[in-house]
Amino acid sequence: MNTKYRTWEKIVARAIEYPIGESDNDTPRTAVLRQRHAKIGFYMRIAERSVTWITCFFIVAGVIRHW
Repeated sequence: MNTKYRTWEKIVARAIEYPIGESDNDTPRTAVLRQRHAKIGFYMRIAERSVTWITCFFIVAGVIRHW
C-alpha cells in the first residue's frame, strides 16, 4: 500500500516534530515542504509554544499569589 501524505498532514507532522515516511517500510524522515507550507508549520509551532508559555505564566502567578 503506497499512501501519499496530504499537504496538511505534512505541515502538522513538521510542526509537532513527528518524523514520517512515505510507506510502512520507509525510514521516517523530515517531510519535504514548500516554503509557504513550512511557514504555516512555523506559525503553528509559535502558537503552540505561546499557549504553553502563557499557561506556565498563569500557573506560576497563581502559586505566587497563594503562597
